[in-house]
Amino acid sequence: MEERKFTEWFGIARDEIDWSPSVEEGKCIGCGVCATACGRGVYRFDYENKVPRVAFPSRCMVACTTCMSLCPSEAIRFTEGEETVREKAQKILKQFNVLAKAKKQLQNKKEELSAG
Repeated sequence: MEERKFTEWFGIARDEIDWSPSVEEGKCIGCGVCATACGRGVYRFDYENKVPRVAFPSRCMVACTTCMSLCPSEAIRFTEGEETVREKAQKILKQFNVLAKAKKQLQNKKEELSAG
């Protein structure tokens, strides 16, 4: 059973959102930075073949690209074709009307998030 904190994002069922990494095994050098740096446990590591495996894709935080940014061999992708990561993230914001949901959450957390 998936931890509850990973099952939704802005009230949207996380498995409805197309956001998770993929690993180009031909580029991967097997360093394990992605698997060890991911705080959400998206990866498992295949020690025999020395490559990470995306074991829990829906745990990936939408729009997080930490593993991709840290990968020294540029073996991790979030998009296909010419679409950039930012374009894909912005498309998700629009598709699921996240801005309105974020504004509502921001108002609800005013006391908690207030800077002054």
